Amino acid sequence: MKQDQDSVFITADTLFSGKITTQLNRSIPIIIDTAGKNYIAPDLNGKDSSMNRFFEAWHHVRIFSDSVQAVADSMFYAGTDSAFRLFTGPIVWANESQITADTMYLFTKNKKADRLFAYFNGFVINRVQGEAYNQVKGNTINALFTEGNISYVRTKGRAESVYYALDDYDKFVGMNKSTADAIDMFFENKKAKRVKFINDLKGTTYPIRQIPPGENRLKGFNWQDQKRPKSFAELLGR
Repeated sequence: MKQDQDSVFITADTLFSGKITTQLNRSIPIIIDTAGKNYIAPDLNGKDSSMNRFFEAWHHVRIFSDSVQAVADSMFYAGTDSAFRLFTGPIVWANESQITADTMYLFTKNKKADRLFAYFNGFVINRVQGEAYNQVKGNTINALFTEGNISYVRTKGRAESVYYALDDYDKFVGMNKSTADAIDMFFENKKAKRVKFINDLKGTTYPIRQIPPGENRLKGFNWQDQKRPKSFAELLGR
């Protein structure tokens, strides 16, 4: 998918592409928005443009761009909403952050990552330094991007977090482990800078040298950088 500065490359075992208006037996997978209403695609009858295109990919799907990379078992992309629908074990990486869930919808705007919805078993890991990772997990995750970089993440539904506080010199101050109804994480310069807890907050802050064994990882933690496409050449097995 050619664009000015950050083209998107996709590989899979099988790829299929066509016009939405001529593939009546293929329906666009419905995206449920945050208000709980079904997404309604624009009327494309009689149109032949980039909005009228779709493509599907099955098995060993790998996606690479300079700003965002992803893997999944299957994928559906529609020009109607510029959304990548990622199914079965999807993983999305952006800079030092990894997002996993059962199903993910990655929306693009001007052909750059714009927002992401992750449903069921959502888990965000943000590498701080060394073996220290900020983490947030819950039933659903909404993420926003600015110029292709993650700028904000909201996790809802049995939300949990591990967050490392740093001083002005990027030295560790302590580690907070908390639960809440919802947790917001804000990013600056591609790094998590602060968290906000909404309703029913319960948590503990540990001095950096007094973190109990195992408390620095949320259940289900799995940093999978070995699966990440690192370059266009690697995507093609070169």
